[in-house]
Amino acid sequence: MEKLTTKILPLVIATALVAISTPALAGAGFRLNSKSPVPRMLPTPRPSFDNYVFGYGGFVFGSSWNTTGSWHGDPGDWAAHCPDPVDPNIDPTNVPINWELDRGWTFGGGLGKYSDLFGGSRFELEGTYLSNSTNSVNYAGMDLSSNFDIKTKAVLVNFLKEIPLGGATGYFGGGIGWAWTEMDGDIYTIQYSSTSSGFAWQLIAGIDFPITESLSIFTQYRYLVTDQAAFTTDFGDFTLRSHDNPASHSVLIGARVSY
Repeated sequence: MEKLTTKILPLVIATALVAISTPALAGAGFRLNSKSPVPRMLPTPRPSFDNYVFGYGGFVFGSSWNTTGSWHGDPGDWAAHCPDPVDPNIDPTNVPINWELDRGWTFGGGLGKYSDLFGGSRFELEGTYLSNSTNSVNYAGMDLSSNFDIKTKAVLVNFLKEIPLGGATGYFGGGIGWAWTEMDGDIYTIQYSSTSSGFAWQLIAGIDFPITESLSIFTQYRYLVTDQAAFTTDFGDFTLRSHDNPASHSVLIGARVSY
């Protein structure tokens, strides 16, 4: 029995030394399993990249605008400033003015950061620009020629949840921020170069397609809603106010570079 113990004891000591020393020598990729003295190699759950930059361009669908115009001057002067085809006897403080914007274009970009939140997500700081135009408005029931653009600049903070799709990555989310919307041009030669600003929010859905380890291209849909707008003529005598919060639908193509 003593001889057997003498033979086994060195083996037990050698095994213990190997079990204790192996994790320290193997590096951070190894750790000691809590249920077994045998070391195991486990993958480190760390993303390859922490941050990214992105840019995009695309088109904006046309949209309907319903506004009410209000005359600021003396009611007796309204007839002299009223467009010729329009009945000068209408209420100058409640003039219905509506138009349809043509399809336009958009571009933008920003910075982003990857996160493990909810199993994979992203945070973004984004700047975006949209532009649409029209050449006709319905002014108190009369169709009048016009030539103006509606341009929107916005800065938003986005949150996107990622969804694995095999070789691609889907995502959805939204953002909040601030927008500046400008009306630039004329309605029946009456000039506008007025800007309205306010709260903005958007919904986002898209798909990323990897090209290289750090480069991806994406296609994306956006629904952007801005605060109610008010535009005043260059003379300051007439203001248009939107009935609803103007909204836009956009389809984009862009690229994202991770680093």
